[in-house]
Amino acid sequence: MDSKTLGMSLLVVFLMASSGAVVLVVDNKMNDDIEVVEEVEQEEVEEVDYPPKLLVDSEFNHRWDDNNATADGFVYDEIPQTSTVNVVVLDENFVTVASYDLSVNADGYWLFETQLSEPGYWILDISATDGQGQNSESKKVSLEITKPVESEPIFNFRWDAPTDNETTGTISGYVIHEFPETCEIEYRPKDQSPAYHVEGVFTGELGMYNMTFDTSTHNTEGILITECGMFQNSQYAAYVILPMPPEPVGDGDNDAVLDDVDECPSTPEGEPVYSTGCSDSETDDDGDNVMNDRDQCPSTPSGESVDYYGCSDSQKDDDLDGLTNNLDDCPNTPAGEIVDSSGCSDSQKDDDGDGVTNDIDTCPDTPPNTEVNAVGCSQEQSGPLKILALHGGGQTANGLRNMQGIQDLMSSLSEFEFVFASTPESNNVWIRDPPGGKGEPTTDRDWADASIDYLDQIVEEQGPFYAILGYSQGAAMIPVYLANTENTFNRVMMYNGYLPTTHEGLIDTIDEAAPFSIPAMVFSGENDDGFKDLAPALAAKFSQCLEVHSQTAGHNPPYQSDSTYNQILNFIRDGMS
Repeated sequence: MDSKTLGMSLLVVFLMASSGAVVLVVDNKMNDDIEVVEEVEQEEVEEVDYPPKLLVDSEFNHRWDDNNATADGFVYDEIPQTSTVNVVVLDENFVTVASYDLSVNADGYWLFETQLSEPGYWILDISATDGQGQNSESKKVSLEITKPVESEPIFNFRWDAPTDNETTGTISGYVIHEFPETCEIEYRPKDQSPAYHVEGVFTGELGMYNMTFDTSTHNTEGILITECGMFQNSQYAAYVILPMPPEPVGDGDNDAVLDDVDECPSTPEGEPVYSTGCSDSETDDDGDNVMNDRDQCPSTPSGESVDYYGCSDSQKDDDLDGLTNNLDDCPNTPAGEIVDSSGCSDSQKDDDGDGVTNDIDTCPDTPPNTEVNAVGCSQEQSGPLKILALHGGGQTANGLRNMQGIQDLMSSLSEFEFVFASTPESNNVWIRDPPGGKGEPTTDRDWADASIDYLDQIVEEQGPFYAILGYSQGAAMIPVYLANTENTFNRVMMYNGYLPTTHEGLIDTIDEAAPFSIPAMVFSGENDDGFKDLAPALAAKFSQCLEVHSQTAGHNPPYQSDSTYNQILNFIRDGMS
């Protein structure tokens, strides 16, 4: 190929300086061996600084309180504290009232106080400028200071007529309005010119006024009118006839009700009265012969007898069981017990008439005239009385059975059958330790549900039980069980026990049910250093508790030789009488 052909074949060579790329293009017709050469240099990515953005409410409403209105908002930017906010305040005609340049804190927040405190409507033209001089979109929002609510004024008045041989009288009283300092009041005598109008004088106490005029020159019939308003004036007027009695009527008891209309002319000094001139100590609205000042039941039905405080049986509930005395067949229901429609709880009823109340009667259908035991069962119904025994934590049922103190107790109470329960939980505990260990109490109220359900099943299958006995953790399990079951016992015996305070949820259920009314016995030993000081707190959860403390025992039930042994036997057997 000659030079002429080569010159025509050369199409273009150019340099792209802005991108840093050099492109060389050669016509491939020159030679099949000549290739296109292209070289591109990577363009560097620069960080972009975006204009700021405004976040602001579309309107600001400020109820007038004589303080300047404020506005606030947020600026979103890479470095908000380098931004400034410009606020231009425009009136309703879009005339500029004021302009503010505001700083922004590190969170993007800005706040400013206007010089506007009077009711009105304005437009705020708001924009933001960041540290690079970039501007946000302008936002126009409204600012309104609304007028306060002003009600129509009212007033009262007192007329002090001229005294003997005098002609000057005085009107005094109070004008009531949200802004009493704006009020005016005047008396306009009937059929007389404005020259005879009498303006009221307001004294130091807001709203209190008086006006004095000569009744020999001013008509004592006319209009008393007041006008008030901070931003909106309103009036109130009353036509008055100011009496000029030939002989003033007295007020013997000084209760501000004249004697001629005072139904109680001897009201005790200082007692406020009704329009009748009678105070509460002289009024009996419900006609029960107990005056209102002492009547705690002011709406007693007619004809019902009442007590000293004016309350009838239909208005009282002495035992607080939710049934008034006139309908309550059992007026002394123990606190907290559920009652039937007659106001009687299970501890007050004996449906089968066997002498054992329903709450502890485990045989509720005993035939008439049948001799029963302490839990309401005849020999044919239940066999020997049973005691449910709960072993200690980490101990087995047989381990409790073989303790010397329990062996002695079983021998002394041969008329009882002892049932030794075995916990369903692993590691032979009734209550598992909290998940985080004893140092991190659990708040789970259902933590001992497995043991509670298991004991309910034993009572259902092997009961009724005359008593429940617990040793160590078995004693701690007893208040947990009693707080979460409907089963009852005639006696509760707790040896070397404590409250499960590392289980806050279980303690909550105990505190809600306590104090338990079942007769209880709490035993502690002087040599039981880890547990003896915990016994009083456990005993406090029972309203009838015998606290027994042995001077020789350790962490074990007392032996037959212990001086406290017979005291416990008597406690157990006393429930059988």
